[in-house]
Amino acid sequence: MRKMTWILGLFVGGLCLAELASGQQGGFGGFGGGGGFGKADPVTLINNPSVKKELDITDEQSAAVPAAVMKALGSVLNEKQFKRLKQIHVQQLGARAFADTSVQKELKLTAAQKENVKTILDDNTKELQELGVGGFGKGGGGKGGFGKGNAENLEKITNLNKETLDKLNGMLTPDQKTTWKAINGDKFELVGGGFGGGAGGFGGKGKGKKNKE
Repeated sequence: MRKMTWILGLFVGGLCLAELASGQQGGFGGFGGGGGFGKADPVTLINNPSVKKELDITDEQSAAVPAAVMKALGSVLNEKQFKRLKQIHVQQLGARAFADTSVQKELKLTAAQKENVKTILDDNTKELQELGVGGFGKGGGGKGGFGKGNAENLEKITNLNKETLDKLNGMLTPDQKTTWKAINGDKFELVGGGFGGGAGGFGGKGKGKKNKE
């Protein structure tokens, strides 16, 4: 049980790094500083700027951590659990999931579609910067906030991420849309969290629930 808790901590920390590597702007709250899953968590340590400097960790190494964490989880969870976890992961990433190479491979995106994904996500990032999300761009959000206006911008951010996801869905072929639906699985509402790419939170305690669409 202790091993499972430790690896789940790695997974959440890995998600944090995945968001940073893919350019997702958002509020991560207690990660990396003095809160979150604790200072001793390996992934939290790796994400700490002072530790990264001490270990001379490259951007490529940081970007490789999420895949390593997922591989470790695959050795702990059974096949059904691991499949569902990956679906929840994709849901929490939202539009940013389209930047994931494994998702792109599963969707069989063409070179033109991959370029389109990059353009759409870059536009999303610029618009989020205009809102000052997470301390990036104008208005800076301080420590993991929603930027200028804080809570009042939450609706704008949610709508923006939804529009971005709709654009990405719109460029898929019928077969790819079927695959995308399978990759996401049944809609899952994560309760008690505050992490993710537009569909909901990740990282809180409490129980999630599955919703049939």
